[in-house]
Amino acid sequence: MTSALNRLVDLAEESDVHAWAPDDLDAIEVPAGKWAVFRTTGPHPQALRTTWAATATAWFPSNPWRLRPGPSIVAILERAADFSTATCALWLPVEPS
Repeated sequence: MTSALNRLVDLAEESDVHAWAPDDLDAIEVPAGKWAVFRTTGPHPQALRTTWAATATAWFPSNPWRLRPGPSIVAILERAADFSTATCALWLPVEPS
């Protein structure tokens, strides 16, 4: 199982990201801003849960960032057919603390 801060992403313009959603899903407006992106690989959902917990117990306390209003987003990048393992990206909206 691995996890790490993959990058800080600055979505400065609403036009930076456009996503398509099937008709049976809701679409939400996501404000522009900085995002901390953590990549996880390993048993699913344990690797994702461990990383999410580590952001609160280790990453945020030791970095000059805090959560800002906005959704937390999980993108599943790769997965086993039975979902026993997966590679995910956890996107958290952040601002300087």
